Amino acid sequence: MSCGTTSGLVRLAAHAAVVVSATLTCLLLTGCEPYERDVGGRAFFSGLEGAEVPDFASGRPDGYLDPRGLAEANVREELEDGTVVLRARSALHLMKHVFETLRNDERDVFLEQVLSNATRQEFASHGTELQEGYDFLRRNLDEIDRLFARMPMGEYSPNAVYQPMGKGVHRLRLVSGAGRDLKWQGIDMIMEGGQQRLLWFYDASR
Repeated sequence: MSCGTTSGLVRLAAHAAVVVSATLTCLLLTGCEPYERDVGGRAFFSGLEGAEVPDFASGRPDGYLDPRGLAEANVREELEDGTVVLRARSALHLMKHVFETLRNDERDVFLEQVLSNATRQEFASHGTELQEGYDFLRRNLDEIDRLFARMPMGEYSPNAVYQPMGKGVHRLRLVSGAGRDLKWQGIDMIMEGGQQRLLWFYDASR
């Protein structure tokens, strides 16, 4: 690795360290008891040093629909002009979109239709380029693949827990011990405009 590449990674880590979960604090800190006490750890920007997560309040997001209520052809639709339209009414839909857009290097689709507004605003508020977060996830696509392989049915996976965290936020995580060898143990999402969007990945050890 060249000195330039190394210094670039150092700058990314240093910059990402100040991109904390202020948006989640504003969204979720309601003074209520957390849905489960074992949700502590870093949900937002897990894997990028310096992020912390507040306690969450319970609640089911408005607009959540059973994934069986959306035809497969409507989960990802390509219009005649080539425009891609993604729909994610469930965690399973979102997982599909996260993996496919990163694998196919569909940067614009990922940033506009997969990544949440809350995450985009958090990056912007700290002067961090979205490209940095996108590149980070692309570099860790194998880790994402390993996580998703452990819960292939999304929120219906028998070894996963789907937790309402409050204010439209959900966490889909592996049960204790099921992902101890993985970089991440879950995925956090938020309902925006009737669609599930990615907040970030959950690391139970942080």
